Amino acid sequence: MTSSEQAAASSPAFHSQYRVVIVGAGLVGLLLAIILRRADYHVVVIDKDGELKEIGAGIILPANACRALAQANVLDKVKSCAVAPNAWVSHSYQQGGILARMELDPYIQDQYNVPFLVIHRPDLRRILFEEAKARGACIHLATTADVHRTDFSDGLIHATVTDDVEMVARNPDDGRKERTLQADLVIAADGQQSEARAFLAGHSNQPLPTGKMVNRILIGIDRMRELGLEDLIDPPCIHVWLGPGSMAVGYLLKDVFNFVLVCSSECEPEVYLGPREVEKEELRAVFQDWDPRIRSLVENGHGYLKWLLLENGDTALSSWIHAAEGDKLKLALTGDAAHAIGPYIGSGAALGFESATVLGTLLEQARQQSDIAPMLSVYESLRRPRTDLVKRVTQKMGQEWMLPAGPLQADRDRTFVEEVPPSQGYPNALQDPFFQTWLYSFDGEQEAREAWRLHREDSVDCA
Repeated sequence: MTSSEQAAASSPAFHSQYRVVIVGAGLVGLLLAIILRRADYHVVVIDKDGELKEIGAGIILPANACRALAQANVLDKVKSCAVAPNAWVSHSYQQGGILARMELDPYIQDQYNVPFLVIHRPDLRRILFEEAKARGACIHLATTADVHRTDFSDGLIHATVTDDVEMVARNPDDGRKERTLQADLVIAADGQQSEARAFLAGHSNQPLPTGKMVNRILIGIDRMRELGLEDLIDPPCIHVWLGPGSMAVGYLLKDVFNFVLVCSSECEPEVYLGPREVEKEELRAVFQDWDPRIRSLVENGHGYLKWLLLENGDTALSSWIHAAEGDKLKLALTGDAAHAIGPYIGSGAALGFESATVLGTLLEQARQQSDIAPMLSVYESLRRPRTDLVKRVTQKMGQEWMLPAGPLQADRDRTFVEEVPPSQGYPNALQDPFFQTWLYSFDGEQEAREAWRLHREDSVDCA
């Protein structure tokens, strides 16, 4: 029996009566539901969408993400639908020459005892959704929580339930009904535009453009072979092209090549949320001087979508938690609602999974309800420094990888090629041996148990 299973077996009786409402049935919210059900908490997950859907196609699961999935006992199911890429290959943008290669499979497995995977987002969400339901979580789609109307003194959450999503889209006054949910703890895992985050900030959470946008193209495997692009899928690798003001990332999923292009959003006439269709002509203009393989991918794909990279307008949010003394209901943010980052080093989902593991493991250790509030404080103090650092490194890599053509780009490319083996400060932070070890070795269960042990010791010393 694992340590987590032992903890669950000895869960206090109050766990089954303690009502946790998770807002957001995305990847992080569902993983947290799985962990909390292991500890026998009463878990309800609500999501505003009427059906499971995902923006994009692929998602990168580095070692720290896979460790979190393993600790939740879902990694084997994930592996059955995933691909283990051999390497992370960085290319120059014009001719596509290889600048650097970071070994992934089997190196990551040997080094960190878990794999490095890529997977269809819908497949991963389906696995987590089915597992959460199988473990007893109640999941309600088409349900929106109104945190601003929530009564924290008595634990009543006001929610809107949509019976007919299509009808409401046509007429917002139809098909909706009000209900209340009784809860002891609300955990907001509802993404970057979280209403709970806006509540904690004290003002609306207006998204701010970063100046970049993401374009996604899918290319079938047979079509890749017809185009003579077998080198991009056999063996499977994560291919990254670094260009002026833009970059491209491509990797093989189970049955399709997932191709993502990041470029300037200055031509977009407005700030918008969610995906929109993108025309080939828009991409041709940006990538016309790039590696011929990229131009071929742009011309021969399907499923062309674009969406803006946004950031929260309240970057100085003072706290992720609301646990006022005397209030019955407590609130915490997790995942992108707490610490959204850019896509450049493939760590957004991994950070969310880490946070779910830390928060869930802390709550597993609660022996009475009075433990919950200090556990939320420990959670935030443990997660904020790490997520802030990863966000800064991600932003730096985005800048480094999209340098304008000129001396700085030439110096970067020269460092890629000549600095072997990589050392601290390498142009790809994931190949920096110090940063990679720090990032990929993280064990959320271990960190949470140790942090709670130290908190209890400090509490005794201060008594």
